[in-house]
Amino acid sequence: MGTSQHWRRLATVLTTTLLTASLIGAAPPPQSTTAQLSPSAFSQSASAPVAQAAPASASVAGTTVTISSAKKTLRAPTPKISGTAAVGSRLTAKPGTWTSGTSRSYRWYANGKAISGGYRSTFTPSTAHQGKRITVKVTGKKSGYSTVSRTSAATLKVARSSTPKVSGSAITGKTVSATVGTWTPSTSFAYQWRANGTAIKGATKKTYKISTSHAGKKLSVRVTGTKSGHTTLVRTSASTSTVKKAAPAKRATSVKHTSSSWNCPKGYPIKGNASSRIYHVPSGSFYKRTNPEYCFATESAAKAAGYRKSKR
Repeated sequence: MGTSQHWRRLATVLTTTLLTASLIGAAPPPQSTTAQLSPSAFSQSASAPVAQAAPASASVAGTTVTISSAKKTLRAPTPKISGTAAVGSRLTAKPGTWTSGTSRSYRWYANGKAISGGYRSTFTPSTAHQGKRITVKVTGKKSGYSTVSRTSAATLKVARSSTPKVSGSAITGKTVSATVGTWTPSTSFAYQWRANGTAIKGATKKTYKISTSHAGKKLSVRVTGTKSGHTTLVRTSASTSTVKKAAPAKRATSVKHTSSSWNCPKGYPIKGNASSRIYHVPSGSFYKRTNPEYCFATESAAKAAGYRKSKR
């Protein structure tokens, strides 16, 4: 390679060095150094290769300056959502462990569409989000690092539910019923009745006939709502008042005699003859010969029914 070519290459390197020095504020080489440069000064090194400056540094007047524009990469895990995807139930973004000192911001979405006002680490779905899947995007920023965004997996579809209620009287022998309220349309329900918080074996229908064994206890019903693709929800009613024992049934004072036997049933010893309106007591003369139409528990009951006592 000729001497003129070496000169042109060396001049280019020197010009670049001077420009770099002026940009970073370093002092340029003395003027005398520049003035003594000539093609002949380098004629003896015509065959020697010219050194190339490193891409990230330059040496100016004995000082090494490093120039780098590349940004570091943040440690940014995929966030998760905790909580139940249901109307009125709060969801929380769990961002995971990012590079220390990273500032994070949040953005919530329903079926991929940004939710108005959804900029916090928590979000509570409303009825407007019923049937939609929720995601959250976390964006991290830190000086010297590239900005990174990560989006969570979607939740199940947001379901709607109500707290069930128990209707009916809390009395043994009576039947109570569960009212579910307003849920996501086409939800399927399962029921479990409870006494003082303990599941009642076999009591898994919408209605329940109160057993005498539950007297003195409080009843509630747990309702489980399921629908494909939606969050399964479980809601429990408030407890009833304490279950009371049913009052004993009042005993009939008389019974109609329909048997072919001439004897009255046990507990109704007084025979009544409907045609004569006369009643007979066991010690009476015509008692055994009377086939009664009515049998009375007491003489008072017979008299109250309009009968008179046989004179014999």
